Amino acid sequence: MKTDILLYAASTAFNKGAVLLFFPLLTQFLSLPDFGIWSLVIVISNLLVPIVMLNGSAAILREGSEDQVKGAKILQNFVIITILLSGGAYFTGKALSLDDWFLYAIAISSAEAVSQLALTFIRVQEKVKLYFLLNLLKMLSLLGLIIYAKKMEFDLYLLLYYHFYIVIIFATISIILQYKNYTSINIDFNPVLLFSLALIPHGASQWIMSSSDRLILKYVLGVDSVGVYSLAYNIALILALLNSGLSMALPTYMIKNYNKWKESDFDNKFISYYTYVSILTLIPIVSLYIIDFKFFGFLGYYENEMLPLIFVLYFSIYILGLYCFFANYLFYHKKAGIISKITFSAAFLNIFFTFFLIKYFGVIGAALGTFFAYIYYLLMTRHQAEKIDRSISISLTKPIIVFSFFLCLIYIGADNAM
Repeated sequence: MKTDILLYAASTAFNKGAVLLFFPLLTQFLSLPDFGIWSLVIVISNLLVPIVMLNGSAAILREGSEDQVKGAKILQNFVIITILLSGGAYFTGKALSLDDWFLYAIAISSAEAVSQLALTFIRVQEKVKLYFLLNLLKMLSLLGLIIYAKKMEFDLYLLLYYHFYIVIIFATISIILQYKNYTSINIDFNPVLLFSLALIPHGASQWIMSSSDRLILKYVLGVDSVGVYSLAYNIALILALLNSGLSMALPTYMIKNYNKWKESDFDNKFISYYTYVSILTLIPIVSLYIIDFKFFGFLGYYENEMLPLIFVLYFSIYILGLYCFFANYLFYHKKAGIISKITFSAAFLNIFFTFFLIKYFGVIGAALGTFFAYIYYLLMTRHQAEKIDRSISISLTKPIIVFSFFLCLIYIGADNAM
């Protein structure tokens, strides 16, 4: 399982592609405002993905993990739904003369949604190496695009144009590879659809917590603040690769081996590993940031708020990783309504905290708003999971104390080295 987690984490890095892992290249030929707009395109396309596919990936994962034939049929149905919804959304936006950057967000989200459906079914089949290979192919294509765009000095919209075509080619390949699994069986699709629909508020609310801060910053402080925040966020987001590895590898195994999962106390074991790996991961991240500041200057922005921004956001993402362990139980018991309700309330608090704290702390206030919302998110999810399954025994006190202690030590060291 450890190998699977590593491959899934690497695959997440590849799936996000050069747009995250190689974002310093983007800052070399995009202005700070353009980098902020590019960030908005990426985060809004991520918001639209679960909407245009009606959160079908969750249904494929939950049902397909127990019955792959049923999962294949669910995949077929949701691909058709996604193509119809996303096509309608794009042409409606075109008719309403929406901004070009928003139309690109719709287009990219439609291709990402189709590929995500296919990749989820590959996860269900536990074809981890194929999943890894497909995402590697996409990453190399996007990396090549960004290097070429830098050389040719592409403007923002030409970059987004080619980005869309790379993603849609990748989506097409992923779907074609599923041809052997196509089936004509009949299933009762209504309960499946209701389950996925109930999770749409969850997906949208998660986006609000992770990305709306940039929209609020643009509205309150201007587009330059979005660029600054995005730089810090993308650095901290490296930890999200580990989170994604856990969230992809663990649910399928847990669904298939629920009783063994609890008897073996896997939650506490993995939380311990996750905490120490998160601490060790932060050291090279901060070291590279300091080296870049002193010798290379790739990021191009190193004002006083950058370092605390990175650390607050990194802590937030760590908290989100802990949330996943409790969310797995709600997902297993098909409590889609509870999941969405918790996420929606956390998203509402995130908006409130962000607006309030930005006024007093500027850009850092946006990070603090996300941090407080994630703490609430974790505690409420834990409460609901323990109500549903009273045998759950997951300790959070020790890992959070350990993580906080080392986070402070690393920050003090980094601050002195700057």
